[in-house]
Amino acid sequence: MEENKTGTQNRTDDLDLVSLFERLFSFIKKFGLLIAIFTISGMLVGFGIYKKSSKSYASSMLLHSFMLTNTEQINIIENWNNLLKNKEYAILSERLHCNAEIFKKINKITAVETQKLYIQNNPNGFLVEVTVKDNAVLDSLEKGIVFGLENSDYVKARLSSKRSNLIQLIDKVQTEIIKLDSTKLNIEKRINSNNQQGSSFIIDVSNINTQMIALNEKLLDFREQLKFTNAVQVFHGFEKFQKPVSPKLFKSVVLGFIGGFAIGYIVAIYLYIISRIRLKRK
Repeated sequence: MEENKTGTQNRTDDLDLVSLFERLFSFIKKFGLLIAIFTISGMLVGFGIYKKSSKSYASSMLLHSFMLTNTEQINIIENWNNLLKNKEYAILSERLHCNAEIFKKINKITAVETQKLYIQNNPNGFLVEVTVKDNAVLDSLEKGIVFGLENSDYVKARLSSKRSNLIQLIDKVQTEIIKLDSTKLNIEKRINSNNQQGSSFIIDVSNINTQMIALNEKLLDFREQLKFTNAVQVFHGFEKFQKPVSPKLFKSVVLGFIGGFAIGYIVAIYLYIISRIRLKRK
């Protein structure tokens, strides 16, 4: 008896499954073309949106900070990005000393540490990353970013003080070199003279030469420091890449495919329900 019940149940399940597949096949046969049309249309719309969408290009610049920490510089750049989001182009133009029109072609300005571990004086610098609508603005933007990071009141005071100190050190070293050179000339005159009083001095000309070499090395070092005394140093500027980062053709077409298929399926379900209701009324 129980075996008969089990067999009957299995046959019923098989019939339900067959019925389900028949309905599914009938649905696809009736509405498959409609769904396909909507799907293809969605893909075409996605392609059209891709072609008409404005292109965005990414680029990055490597900077090294000498006056502020990397974190402080990054915070300044984040503030600029907030101004950009709020379309405060006049304020950005003043801070970066750029034409306000170029900011309309910039999507985003961000900065990140090249080394994630915090170090007080990070020798690895930081990256400024931007996305723009037109690569032509990158040169002006690079100069503007450097200007903005170097021209706060605090940074300008620090730079002025450092340059003043270096100039003073250069003057002192030059004075010492002149004195040593004069001393060396006097000693050489005494050595070359036949004056016995002069020959009584113990003279160490080689020591004077060593001191002069050391002072000249210091002088060169101070001059180099003065030449490169900046709040930030550009290690690698923005590059103009021809391949846009957005929009993506594949992504646009896939989203169009999904959207078109979903709309087509919803329309097909709606028509199917309407047809079933009409059949029942008859």
